Order: sequence, then C-alpha cells, then structure tokens
Amino acid sequence: MHTVILRDEERRLEIAEQQSQLIVPPLNFAMIAPGIYRSGFPNQKSHPFLLQLGLRTIVYVFDGDGPEYHRDFVAANGIAFKHFHVAANKEPFVEMDHAQVADILAQVLDTRNHPLLIHCNRGIRRVGCLVGCIRKLQGWAMTAIFDEYQRFSGTKIRISDQEFIEVFTTPVHVEHRPRWLAD
Repeated sequence: MHTVILRDEERRLEIAEQQSQLIVPPLNFAMIAPGIYRSGFPNQKSHPFLLQLGLRTIVYVFDGDGPEYHRDFVAANGIAFKHFHVAANKEPFVEMDHAQVADILAQVLDTRNHPLLIHCNRGIRRVGCLVGCIRKLQGWAMTAIFDEYQRFSGTKIRISDQEFIEVFTTPVHVEHRPRWLAD
C-alpha cells in the first residue's frame, strides 16, 4: 500500500514537471509562409515557444504600446522589434493607411528579417489584413483570402477589413524577396 502511494506521488510530480515545460504558442499562431509567422500578442507563457522559432524580428502592429515584459523578452534575446502604430479599420471613417501597410509588408517580406513574427493584440484584424495583402501578392483568389481571414476572426469579422484587402493595390517594394513570392 505504501509503495502504491509513493508511485502515485511520483507520477503526479512527473506530470507537474512536464506541464511546467509545456510549450504554449501565442493566440492565433500560424505559419504564413516559410520564415513568416502570425499571432496575437504573445504572453510570457509563449516566450519559450517563440525562442524555439529562432526569431530574428518581431513586428507589432497596434496603435498602443505593449507591456514591458515583452520588450524585455525581445531585448534579452537579441530579437529586432519593429512597432508600427496602426489603427484598425472601423466603419465609417477609419481605415488603415495603404502606404503604411505597404511599408510594413516590405519589412515583413524582406528575407533579412526572417524568421519573423507579426502580431497585433489578438491576431485577428490588423494581422488579418496584412496577411490578406500578402496573399494577394502571392496571387491567391479573393475567396481563399477571405476564407483564411474568417478562420482566424471567427465571429469578429469586419467587412471593412475585407474591403481593405480587396482594394489594396499599393505597390510593395521588397529589396530581398522570398523565393515563394512572385515578381
């Protein structure tokens, strides 16, 4: 009986140790293309996961500042941090700036910045628009682009985001293009 109790306790300790080492990706994490990932705002539990990606750059698109723990994580791990203050599309009068989006896309697509994570707060709207624009550059059909946008946005779909993606035609100048991106 005493041996069974010890084994149960040892098993609980093993499980607790395994759980403390779990790798937790950020909300809405996915690979966009080789060398480019997307997500919502990474919390401290997702930092070990991000380290495994070997990130060179993190691009944060949000109109506010991020928490200090995130800036500390980036600095401590030698990751370049590029913060673009971007307002979300909101009817009837607020729209992401097309020139700013083209500048962000140029940074995201430049292979010198890869591997790269692009994130906003939840990984839905701003990142969804940027990913949609990347998909346009890749030559995807609009129905496929909107399907991907909707998979990440769930019930938070904004028609204004989809309209932005559809009408985005601003040239994106990328000095060091990834091989998977057509000319």
